[in-house]
Amino acid sequence: MTSLIVGANGLIGRRLCERLSRTSVGVVATTRRMTGLPAHPQVRWKAVDLSTFDGWDKLLEGVETLYHLAWSTIPASADPDPARDILENVVGTVRMLEAARRAPGLRIVFASSGGSVYGAPEGLPVSEAHPTRPVSAYGISKLMVEHYLDKYRAIYGLDGVALRISNCYGARQQPQKGLGAVTLFARAGLRREPLKLFGAGDVVRDYIHVDDVVDAMIAAGARRNVTGPINIGSGVGHSLREVIAKLEAALGHRFDVHQAPPRRFDVAASVLDVARAQDRLGWTPTINLDVGIELLLAELRSELESECGSRSSSIATIPSIFTARKAILGH
Repeated sequence: MTSLIVGANGLIGRRLCERLSRTSVGVVATTRRMTGLPAHPQVRWKAVDLSTFDGWDKLLEGVETLYHLAWSTIPASADPDPARDILENVVGTVRMLEAARRAPGLRIVFASSGGSVYGAPEGLPVSEAHPTRPVSAYGISKLMVEHYLDKYRAIYGLDGVALRISNCYGARQQPQKGLGAVTLFARAGLRREPLKLFGAGDVVRDYIHVDDVVDAMIAAGARRNVTGPINIGSGVGHSLREVIAKLEAALGHRFDVHQAPPRRFDVAASVLDVARAQDRLGWTPTINLDVGIELLLAELRSELESECGSRSSSIATIPSIFTARKAILGH
């Protein structure tokens, strides 16, 4: 099976490349910048900018599963320039779908956002039947792509599914993007650097380890004609203060917390109901936040040692990340 990962140089994409390279006949991975890319067997990297690329027909030749992870914005950057967000991400995706509808037997798995498409929840946990009232430009754009997937399925029979992913974390998260509170806080704690906390720290989120997300994406790619949207999360909520307390306990020291004003696009709480994922994909989360923090800190410590010239293994090759016993989440 040949897989195409569009936007493969992020946290989820890199882990997905590593996993698929073990099982796929071939993996094509795209990124906007061809620098510092990990080397995996069976993975071929190509330079593709979603906003301008026009060679989709050729790129999709022989591809059976397309994982769409490419997105140029985050909530904080989409709101100031929503037109750019639409042009780069929504319009770019529609160009891709135009070619995809001409590719026979293609399965598309789209990484949507479970933390932004619903808006302020009417109750927790939030199921896929909940109204979608995004409060950010980022959430609106993600939802637009979901609707285009539905349109192309209804008109052309294109086989696609949207996974509404909650707050994913993992060591390869890029700190300059400001994403991933668990990873940002863990990295600051290891380096004994101050961390910025927006608001009072009572915002509740559903944090899910990247390995669980990758499991869900592979399950979605393997099942043809399974429709969405499908929530992918832990099903358990934790406040930012709880996350900090867990990290302080794991590291054995207090954090230097600098409080900042709350952000207008942050809803008070977001926790996903993941029953549909079990029903349609046979997937359930297996790494709870305590175990996830242990895995994260192990990777980050190795990353810091590598930066300092240590002989320790790089974080991409730590066997414990994929072989450690996983704890079943308590609900």
